[in-house]
Amino acid sequence: MLKSLSLANAFMKRTIRPVYAHHSAVPYACFLDLDAVGTTVIYPGNVATKTTGEQVTLCNASTVPFGLFGNFVNGSMDELQGKAEVGVWLGGTDAVFEILAGPGADGSADEGPLDKSVNWASLNSTAGGVLLYSNADGRLTNVDGGGHAVARLIEAVSASKIKVQLVGTSVVGE
Repeated sequence: MLKSLSLANAFMKRTIRPVYAHHSAVPYACFLDLDAVGTTVIYPGNVATKTTGEQVTLCNASTVPFGLFGNFVNGSMDELQGKAEVGVWLGGTDAVFEILAGPGADGSADEGPLDKSVNWASLNSTAGGVLLYSNADGRLTNVDGGGHAVARLIEAVSASKIKVQLVGTSVVGE
């Protein structure tokens, strides 16, 4: 259950929803690298990358994705409230998730797990699906910035909701 810190967010939805997760995906317990994240707002569905040991931070276009954040961090829906324990969804190619755009979908804020510059619906006609990567801000995008793919687009249900299949992560040097 989400616990809102503001009445304005009373009807906020988690921006990542497991569709096929039983035996396919698991929320992995990690520690957020508080120094690297600072006050950056993270939404469930943003792309995570490992730093050292069990620590994670937001992925950028050139780092190796580890998984998808499962928690709201910082901002008005902060579930951590200054603590470092965070969940990151990991899974193989059987893991499927719905990702919601979040409050930035209407243009009111540049927040959420999806790159707002992508016309998601236009990608539905691509045969075989489109590989998705992390942009510089840890949001899902179709632009390969030199990093590794984190997911494959199954369907853009609307401009503010997509369905993705995790592709797994690769180890640097493979």
